[in-house]
Amino acid sequence: MNVFSSPNALPYYAVSLSSKLMSNDLTYRIMAEKILELVKDQPGYLGAEYSSGEMDVFMTYWASKAEAEAWLNHDVQRRLLSIGENCWYEEYSLKLFEVMKDMSFKYSNHDLYASRFPRIVTERGVLRVLDESQAPLLYDYINQEKEFLTQWEPLRSEGYYSLETCALRIREMRRDFLEDRGVVFCFLSSNEDRMLAYTNYSNIIRGVFQACNLGYSIRESEQGKGIMHEALSAGLEYLSKELHIDRIQASYMPRNVRSEAVLKKLGFDKEGVARDYLKINGEWEDHILTALVLR
Repeated sequence: MNVFSSPNALPYYAVSLSSKLMSNDLTYRIMAEKILELVKDQPGYLGAEYSSGEMDVFMTYWASKAEAEAWLNHDVQRRLLSIGENCWYEEYSLKLFEVMKDMSFKYSNHDLYASRFPRIVTERGVLRVLDESQAPLLYDYINQEKEFLTQWEPLRSEGYYSLETCALRIREMRRDFLEDRGVVFCFLSSNEDRMLAYTNYSNIIRGVFQACNLGYSIRESEQGKGIMHEALSAGLEYLSKELHIDRIQASYMPRNVRSEAVLKKLGFDKEGVARDYLKINGEWEDHILTALVLR
């Protein structure tokens, strides 16, 4: 989502919903996406801004006061606020503003700005944090590989496989990267028109630990080609040199011999066995615990 600045003559109007959440579950995030889609179809709509953190802020902008008030009192919005009072919100405030002055700035060197999110070119592809415009690549990956990946992943609801959820996941990936909570590197083909593999460096812990957890997946058709090793090698180098993470932990089910081979080749050492460690495809599974220590 871009920073909003109105091309219309002043004044224009804004409706602000600021909230603190008791629960930020998938249902709430999908609801927020639906509201973003609904608001775009309302008369007088100019644009919107949304930020999520300790406090969520959703700002919508309108050409006239009457159109802003119509959104403020829209039946769907009022109904969702009522549901939220029972399910999600600790507290919220809904406000109507008149915008009297609009000052804006946009940096002209987009390439420099974009470099805030790493893009790593390897021999056979590109490792990057996806942009929201690339949600169809993630959508194709999880849907085309659904049958293959099911045996290695948690049970998923049907909503997980929607394009809207993919866009939501990408926004969360980008926010987690900026907030130093995790890095999701997707490995794309050289021309960036197809996603080949997925790597997730999650639960970054700083201080005396400087560590994270690693998870990954690959298209069934790309197995045995060294693609996973190529993607992980580049990602691990970035984690070590740029983010100064020097302990990367990964686990795999004992029957997943391909995953075992990938981690062994990368230098991960076995550290133990965890009984009933993760619930995979509806069943609690033992996992081999490994770590790559770069200290």
